[in-house]
Amino acid sequence: MTAILIVPSENIQDQSPLLRLPNEIKHMIFRYCFATEETIVDAIVGSSRPEGEKALTLGVSLLRTCRRVYHEADRRPLYAQNIFRFTSVDRVRCFFNSLDGTYSTSVHDIEIDARRVHSKHPGIAREWLHYLAWSGGTWANVLESFQADAPHLKCLRLNFESWPFISVSRPELWNFLRTLLMQVEGLERIMVIGASKGAGMARREPWSPVHFVGGDDVGSDDLVQRMWAAVGKPGDSSKIIRWSRGHGKIQLEVVSVPYLTSKVDKSWNGPTARKSQTEAWPENGSCTWKAYTHRHSSVPAYSIKDVNHSVSG
Repeated sequence: MTAILIVPSENIQDQSPLLRLPNEIKHMIFRYCFATEETIVDAIVGSSRPEGEKALTLGVSLLRTCRRVYHEADRRPLYAQNIFRFTSVDRVRCFFNSLDGTYSTSVHDIEIDARRVHSKHPGIAREWLHYLAWSGGTWANVLESFQADAPHLKCLRLNFESWPFISVSRPELWNFLRTLLMQVEGLERIMVIGASKGAGMARREPWSPVHFVGGDDVGSDDLVQRMWAAVGKPGDSSKIIRWSRGHGKIQLEVVSVPYLTSKVDKSWNGPTARKSQTEAWPENGSCTWKAYTHRHSSVPAYSIKDVNHSVSG
């Protein structure tokens, strides 16, 4: 399909209060218009929204008001500020193929939704694993590479909230999640999202496999270790483990402290303290690597000072 060329307007449109504003104020307004708190699902630039799908609170229609706004508005915040969720490799590839190279480098936050993984269709899981392989390989020539498509990615979210409905054995799904985590590195933030309903689930540790695949006897207990290795550079200890629960789901993450305090939670003031190692972890909180590794020992809780100590990931 040939792209439609929209030529710049020769009319400066001084009658418009918006266009008379100083450039820095106009671009602040554009940034607000291009941000939404909702996750953008299986987006393809230039395609229409499927019939019946809920419209997002996203002001991209601003670009259709006139040719001057179309050419003046900086679209990079549209891709840098929002979360883009994809349910298949095909959808994420279509998204990046629909972007100009300038904008693909602006995509910072992507969520992979595992809801379509199925034991009768193993190719879906294989495609995700090959696509996320940071080192490329033979499959990269066919499916391209996630690293090449999103070279400036800061945050990757792995959404396993649909585990009760995914037709895959619990150990197999757990191994799929663990292998996905092995495929990425150098991020600022990695998050795993699971389903956690009821008082029984709330009493579980935030990193328990039961939240993400529905069982706790599923294999190696190394979820946090793999998440830790995906953030920052080898040997970097300036990161924290965080979790939050609400609306029937749990979000577990490892995030670099600079990114956390500048982009995620500017009010964060340190890890969650526990009176003893036998005390249950709070509903929402954070902890250092040392506090995590000593969670079942008699060693006292650790403070923010431990964040910058040398640790092994």
